[in-house]
Amino acid sequence: MKKIMRKVSILLAAALTVMSLAACSMKEPGSSDAGQPEPAPAEESAEDGADESGAPADAENQDKKIRVGFIVQDLTINYFLSVVQGVEDFQENYNMEVQVVDGHSDANTQVEAVENLVTQGVDCIVICPVDPVAPEAAVKEAQKAGIPVITWSEKIEGCDAWVAIDNYNYGFETGKLAGQWIVDHLENQEDAKVMYVYVQENEQLIQRGKGMEDGVASIAPNAQTIAVQSGNTTESGMKAVETVLVKEPDMNVIVCSNDSVALGAYEAMVAAGKQDADVCITGLDADQKNLEYIAEGTILKGTVDLSAYHQGDLLCDAVTQVLEKGTVEEPIYVKYSPVTEENVQEVLDQRASLESN
Repeated sequence: MKKIMRKVSILLAAALTVMSLAACSMKEPGSSDAGQPEPAPAEESAEDGADESGAPADAENQDKKIRVGFIVQDLTINYFLSVVQGVEDFQENYNMEVQVVDGHSDANTQVEAVENLVTQGVDCIVICPVDPVAPEAAVKEAQKAGIPVITWSEKIEGCDAWVAIDNYNYGFETGKLAGQWIVDHLENQEDAKVMYVYVQENEQLIQRGKGMEDGVASIAPNAQTIAVQSGNTTESGMKAVETVLVKEPDMNVIVCSNDSVALGAYEAMVAAGKQDADVCITGLDADQKNLEYIAEGTILKGTVDLSAYHQGDLLCDAVTQVLEKGTVEEPIYVKYSPVTEENVQEVLDQRASLESN
């Protein structure tokens, strides 16, 4: 009997314990309970600093192309075609989107181009000015709008960087080529009847022309100068030579300020039946067609390689420097090297290799 009563007591105690625990677990309205499981935090719709797609908020800015306006002097000049080709080929390496504008050898057209690019809100402007003074006001307006301006070849005062060609020494190099030809091929220097063709309305190109003349004189000081004409394109080069040939049919040396002019001189001389004569034409810029004529042993005897195509890379790099670091005070000089029949094939092979890659 005692055993039974003891079991009942144990059962009653257990029941009371359960009831007590149950009462403690009950929650009154409005009360708080630290023992109650905390509600799960609301799931964020997107991570901090991310858009709805989950991409970082600045990803759009990272992927945004740098918009650059390139204003050239004249796209009928082969040199500018080569530079533009380089710019267009290298732009992806610099995350750029380039817009090329042809200045048509007209200063007003270039000024309007600067103003239009400012209106479009590009990130940077690169210009090779026909006249370095004419765009000064437009350049200042671009800079006020937060758009840096890089000038190339000709320097515009107040520009953010200057990609420069030492025009005097550049012209001197092609003059030296012509002078060496005179010494090597003519019995007397006095037999050399030399014509120079370069732009005479632009200070930098006037300096180039002076370099051309001094380059010839440094090697063949007794050569005769029979004409100095203005020209910058194939057409103007041809017309200039045709005009001089009327009065000077024995002209045998033509030194040109670029290879477009040299090509026009070549065509004029060939049309006059002088393709097999003892004649020397030299130019500048190492245009492809001129290199081929030099390699074939024609009357086109030499040029100077300014690496026009790779200037596209140099100009893109200059844009990056200015946008990242601000104004570049020192000129960024372009390198060049002479080309004659002796090394022309090497230059052609290098270009072919680059194109194949």
